[in-house]
Amino acid sequence: MSPSHVGPPSLSRRGLLKRGVFGGALLALGGGGALFLREGLSLPLPEGLQVFGPREYATFQAIARRAFPPREGWPDADTARVALLADQVLARGDPLVAQEVRTVLGIFDNALAGLLFSGRVTPFSRLSPEAQDAALEDWRTSRLVFRRGAFHALRSLAHAAYYSHPAAIAATGYVAPQGFHVADAPVWRGPADGSFAGTGGSTP
Repeated sequence: MSPSHVGPPSLSRRGLLKRGVFGGALLALGGGGALFLREGLSLPLPEGLQVFGPREYATFQAIARRAFPPREGWPDADTARVALLADQVLARGDPLVAQEVRTVLGIFDNALAGLLFSGRVTPFSRLSPEAQDAALEDWRTSRLVFRRGAFHALRSLAHAAYYSHPAAIAATGYVAPQGFHVADAPVWRGPADGSFAGTGGSTP
């Protein structure tokens, strides 16, 4: 039996960003001149995007490629279309979460932010795989709470998207239930004496 696919879950503002991702200092990065405008990776856009623009889509897919590289028995990030599924997760949730994720992805791929935080001037999405791993680790272990929070928010979103793909579900060996009703399931009709089958006490 193949696993059923019910689509990616939705995310609440509290669930995704409860760690406090954003600080006012980050929003000041909008005036970074040439570094701010340095272009990141460009990828063909799939149909159906509702939240991500071209740059956010490419940045998130670049992150997903480091989280889910090719390995035997598992779909890689491109096969699982992680950025597209993440877009669907965000579209089903709080619009403020979607906007904040777009903001943090812009910062993540921003050359000026890279210079200020890590001394690099190349957008994240254009770094080598090894340099991307180092950049992700730098966000994960940063002394700044908002950077650590941003890392974990994006990681949570990537995992929620990846493990909603049928191939990833199949790779785990999990077989999703096919609905709530099973025709040949035994029917429990309660105790023969009609009493309440609780763990103590009695019904009035």
